[in-house]
Amino acid sequence: MVKYNQDTARYADIFAALGSEPRLEIMRLLFATYPEGMTVGEIHQKLKIPNSTLSHHLEKLRIEGLVNCRKDKQFLWYSANAETMEDLLSFLTTGKAKGDRIIQPISNMSKQEGNMIEKFFESIFEQLSGFKSGRFHLKGYERFTQKAIIAMNIAQGESRRLGHQYVGTEQILLGLVGEGSGFAAQFLTSVGVNLENAQIEVEKIIGRGKGNTPLDIPFTPRAKQALELSVEQSRQLNVNYVGTEHLLLGILKEGGGAAVKVLENLGVDLISLEQRLRSALT
Repeated sequence: MVKYNQDTARYADIFAALGSEPRLEIMRLLFATYPEGMTVGEIHQKLKIPNSTLSHHLEKLRIEGLVNCRKDKQFLWYSANAETMEDLLSFLTTGKAKGDRIIQPISNMSKQEGNMIEKFFESIFEQLSGFKSGRFHLKGYERFTQKAIIAMNIAQGESRRLGHQYVGTEQILLGLVGEGSGFAAQFLTSVGVNLENAQIEVEKIIGRGKGNTPLDIPFTPRAKQALELSVEQSRQLNVNYVGTEHLLLGILKEGGGAAVKVLENLGVDLISLEQRLRSALT
């Protein structure tokens, strides 16, 4: 019981740290730019919070482990700590911390009540993460693996880096390569595709935009189709998740986006790549 009370107090503090509109907006910004994060100046520019007040909010979020802070030359960078948020959601939905098997779920909670709470906090996490765009709700998104979500967040970061107003198949491809450890990254690396040469080819094809990338970045029609195809590919392979390998299959299946052109320019045999990938998954 002492263990339970200690954990309850800890998570109460974390939850309380999110209990103000400015801090929720800060977290939304940082999840939208995850994993790179933003400088204090960029956060101030977006939210127009006075510097002294912003510093107070950021310090409170840092103390509770909701954000990470690093110094790069003269700039302070803040990034979301997704692990703390997942840990909080795990505790709220199951009665135990992530990876902690000592605490038992609340015994008098019905299955229906538990499902309602879980869906409620999943929706909060989706809103904070910034990936589930209000312009495009992908059926099956809830089955994306952590690596697939990280890849999509990197894709958004690539769109911002080049100053574009959208996420296309080319940015998704960069996200898959940039994620680094997923199935897709391994296969792409094996055929000579790395983040540097892929970024160069993407910029050759689409150039640089005018900046002012929106927080809620819409997907292009081809990117939407590739994402929908990735969900369909996971179903056809009889798995209950959508991983980076399915996102890559979705891009290849869509077949006409800038990502395919990037791969062709890098000398990738697309038919062979797809065959090897499918063979590894079956």
